[in-house]
Amino acid sequence: MILLLAVAVLSISSTGSSGPTKPKVYRDTIYRWKTKPAQASAGKPAVRPVVPKYKAPELTEEDRPIRITSIIKRFRVKKSEQKLYAYFADTFKVFRISLGASPVGHKTRQGDNKTPEGTYRISYKNPNSRGYRSLKISYPNEADLSNARRMGVNPGGDIFIHGLWWPQQDPATHWKDNWTRGCIALNNEQIEEIFDHTGVDTEITILP
Repeated sequence: MILLLAVAVLSISSTGSSGPTKPKVYRDTIYRWKTKPAQASAGKPAVRPVVPKYKAPELTEEDRPIRITSIIKRFRVKKSEQKLYAYFADTFKVFRISLGASPVGHKTRQGDNKTPEGTYRISYKNPNSRGYRSLKISYPNEADLSNARRMGVNPGGDIFIHGLWWPQQDPATHWKDNWTRGCIALNNEQIEEIFDHTGVDTEITILP
């Protein structure tokens, strides 16, 4: 009995002399916080600001720096926009124009100050007209003559593409006023460019 007690005391004293036991660390339970980038938010990557590229202002049709370099194939007039389109080669040039003083509607009689509408031809070229240069339009055509007979009126005539009439007219702004008696007017530099590249029988379509 005494021997058993001695063994037990010896065992306890030897255990205490070995020092405290280190606690076990379970690394799978440790959560380490990660620093997020300052630019990111809500788990989405940062988006760099888009700097818009410089875009030059677009030129209007009539401001394109272009010269007529070959024979004009056809003309088209848009009365509502006061524009004449001259088609040549594989492109076109646009001119601001003045129309008759009463521009809305088709010409039906002499003195109505309207510019005709429809498809016509250039029938004559006059290098010495009152409007500096002029190209005669083949109004009235058969349909115009028939309509005038039905109405019992004179259909009128002498419809031209021409230049300016008076020295005081501003070549850059004359088109802001519809001042002709039914003709289509450009400034003198423009009619000279068109005149030099237009042949007799060239088609011209005049739209409302």
